[in-house]
Amino acid sequence: MAEKAKKTATKKSAEKKGTKTSVSVSKKQRGISRLALRTLVRPIVSEKTAHQADSGVIVFEVAMDANRIAVRQAFKEVYGVLPEKVNVIRVRGKKKRIGLTTGKRSDYKKALVYLPEGKTVDVFEGV
Repeated sequence: MAEKAKKTATKKSAEKKGTKTSVSVSKKQRGISRLALRTLVRPIVSEKTAHQADSGVIVFEVAMDANRIAVRQAFKEVYGVLPEKVNVIRVRGKKKRIGLTTGKRSDYKKALVYLPEGKTVDVFEGV
């Protein structure tokens, strides 16, 4: 009896392992690498970027070590559209003070991704 219980337990764990591998395979089948997901940190959502999106410019916060070539490749990999142009800007954090305590916001890098004429990408979906 104990051996049967162990065998069924190992079968169940093997089935669970099989489903986990199939999930990781599906992520690989999508073709999105970890580097691409690490390069594009998040879209910057503001009133200004919403107006820019109407004219085909999408703004992202990107990794500090990313350059315009890496941003272009990551955008193509994630969204399936090759950008026409990419501008990268390094933004320095502002110095802030609350009472006597002084501090500084974090520096970050942002990228302006220009889409080709007639192409759209829905980045602001669900925001």
